[in-house]
Amino acid sequence: MNKRIVRTPTTAITISVLLLMLFYLQGSALADEGGIHEHEHGSGISLSSLIEPLGICALSLVLITFGTGLFRRKLGRRFLKIHRIFAYLAAGFALCHGILVMTLF
Repeated sequence: MNKRIVRTPTTAITISVLLLMLFYLQGSALADEGGIHEHEHGSGISLSSLIEPLGICALSLVLITFGTGLFRRKLGRRFLKIHRIFAYLAAGFALCHGILVMTLF
């Protein structure tokens, strides 16, 4: 009996995690800076409020990537895939963070 192992590409995992994190962080960025308090609740999103969470996520992913790369010999060869996934995620979050900083400030 042959078993077929289905593997998900690292790029697809990275993109899906980035989209999920953006969807998750969207709720924290719904603060409107208008100053006039009316009871009209628009769905405007402030991109400047995403800069700090994206920077924190990028820094934590870089530290996790560094840790899995540093302790690769102790953790085994299977953690090389996890190391790559965290590296792609860190690069994606850092790129989004950098683009927002460069365009908004």
